[in-house]
Amino acid sequence: MLPRRIALFIWLCIALLGGLCVVFPKDNIHIGWLELRWTTLASVLDMDHTQSTEEEELPAEETEYLDDTDFKNIQDKDLAEDTLSSGKEQGKNRENNFETQTRDTTLHQNHPAVDTRTYLSAFYSSLAEAEEHSIRVVHYGDSQIEEDRMTLMLRRRLQAQYGGGGVGLIPLHQTIPTRTIHQVVTINGKIQSIQQGPKRQLVYGPKSMRRKDGKYGPMGQVALMNDSLLAGSEHISLVVEPMSKEKHPERYFNRVRVWSEGDIRVVSERGDTLPSSRMLVLRDSTTRYSLTLLGRGEVYGLSLETPTGVIVDNIPMRGCLGTVFTDISQEQLSRFYRETRTRLIIMQFGGNAIPYNEQPSTIRGIVNQLRKQVQYVRSCAPEASILFVGPSDMTTLIDGEAQTYPLLPYMDRQLAKMAQEEQIGYYSLYQAMGGKNSMIQWQKRGWAGSDGVHFTRCGAEKAGEKLAEWILGNFEL
Repeated sequence: MLPRRIALFIWLCIALLGGLCVVFPKDNIHIGWLELRWTTLASVLDMDHTQSTEEEELPAEETEYLDDTDFKNIQDKDLAEDTLSSGKEQGKNRENNFETQTRDTTLHQNHPAVDTRTYLSAFYSSLAEAEEHSIRVVHYGDSQIEEDRMTLMLRRRLQAQYGGGGVGLIPLHQTIPTRTIHQVVTINGKIQSIQQGPKRQLVYGPKSMRRKDGKYGPMGQVALMNDSLLAGSEHISLVVEPMSKEKHPERYFNRVRVWSEGDIRVVSERGDTLPSSRMLVLRDSTTRYSLTLLGRGEVYGLSLETPTGVIVDNIPMRGCLGTVFTDISQEQLSRFYRETRTRLIIMQFGGNAIPYNEQPSTIRGIVNQLRKQVQYVRSCAPEASILFVGPSDMTTLIDGEAQTYPLLPYMDRQLAKMAQEEQIGYYSLYQAMGGKNSMIQWQKRGWAGSDGVHFTRCGAEKAGEKLAEWILGNFEL
């Protein structure tokens, strides 16, 4: 066959496929349970853009869930998927006319009326004391901060500038691996997988994993050492070591704290028994350590740290709306924040509410619930600054095209307004990414995965760097 005929045939095929892109129904063709789909012409013409080579799925925990709320459209979904780990909702014909309903004058993070430097003054003032004793930063969030991805960059910036080491708080048993710490848990000589390990209770978990007394500890979870719940769980060994060999301060620690209650004895690898304070001071800085826990009780977490500098905790709560802090014992939280000199608490929530709500009134209700959480945390940590981080841009399909969830900008403004009224810092991750439909651009750069929700590892680092620069930039103004 002549080359020109081959070329003509190819062009005819392209023209035919292009025609199908134009005429194929946007709502697809439904034949019974079968749905026939065809790509759009816009997506075909966008094929020259570089796609992410780093699209990654977050590791699955044993369950995925939303926390309990009073909102009718979310309640009784204890085992529902986390909207930040399950990908975007594929709804059709989403209403996009929210401008008149949601218009307000609320200010974003960089507006001069939002005096973030003043609102974070307790934290900024404490940095001058980092040479004398440790200063703690606690970063709570939903699955967007899992694997220590965003928190990692903030920790590195702060420890490089103000000293400190270690990764801070870790659970007794990691059900979601992190980028920084590798843990090996052994029960009666048997190594536990992430699906195994001691029984846990979670403040952000399904009702079957909740408890009535509120004793979840600072991480919102507790591991139960009790033979009646799991054979052999009154004898647990733990080895921790860094995942990376890079020479970052987070790899090195010389102090181990064990946060626990009950008749639990902690024995170090050198045979030393911890005093009643549950703090083991090591003779030398190390990157690898092993402990054995003996007895019956509750373990709320361990902390790998140094006596000076900045300690930064990463505490992800998969599926959480952020409305669970009032269910955690005030006495436990207050004690932890006080004893660890916590001076900055970051609360990064809001994304899990977006796909389930299509009314501005519901968003306002959720923001009011988050306001109560801020007030509660402030009562537990009166000496600490609070920074609320709003949700990232997230996309859903509207008329077959990926677009920002219609109510996401409104939630961002409402959260900024709440933060201003409560006199806490506010960081708009949505605006920092670039605002409406910025998630699409992040995907093209390889900074976000195909779900239109999660950052890739590279993107999480970028987001963490932006957050760190913003926090330190406000301090240096």
